[in-house]
Amino acid sequence: MALYSTEREKILRDIFDTAILRDIIERHKIRNIFLMKTMMRALLISKEFSANKFYNYLKSQQIKSSKDAIYNYLGYLEDSFFIFMLNKFSLSYKKSEQSIPKIYFIDNGLLRINFVDDKGRLLENMVFVELLRRNKDTAYYQNATKNEVDFVIKSGKKIEELIQVCYDISNFETRDREIRSLLLASKEFSCDNLLILTMSEEEELKVGNRKISILPVWKWLLKNRG
Repeated sequence: MALYSTEREKILRDIFDTAILRDIIERHKIRNIFLMKTMMRALLISKEFSANKFYNYLKSQQIKSSKDAIYNYLGYLEDSFFIFMLNKFSLSYKKSEQSIPKIYFIDNGLLRINFVDDKGRLLENMVFVELLRRNKDTAYYQNATKNEVDFVIKSGKKIEELIQVCYDISNFETRDREIRSLLLASKEFSCDNLLILTMSEEEELKVGNRKISILPVWKWLLKNRG
């Protein structure tokens, strides 16, 4: 098992290096390799990414860069299907595109080999990749008071489903936060299809006139497989 784990890590490391060095740096003739690697580290350690804030950070560290280069590099990473940027939901296309995106990676293994071991983030990343596989039109929700729902599933302008991802919902404060955010979004979007995905908990909740399904992620993953 240890040998398998070591081999798997080596394969993932080779894929990571190949994707960055060959598919991106060589193909796009990137000269500022240090900037690309610094940006990759920033993407790996944070769930959201603001190109403007990253540019200001580089300036504060006296690292030469330009906003155009940062946006270009992000585009290269997206075009290679290495990362995906999920915008905040808004009925205004312009506001949605201008929102600070959440960052997801094509494979959890790429996060793990870069020492990302946040179980909640890994679970959320897995769910995003599955939504991508199911060809769902997805955004995230956040209101003015920072209540957030991880995934808003859309069909045109209609909201079909609201999904919250939480590794462990047994803590009262965590449970209250996740449910409250779902209910606020449910009211705003008139959506009654509410789901919380966890690592192991399963329950059907009735809150007022709304029902919330709590499912272990493995059960959800098995749905609509084919």
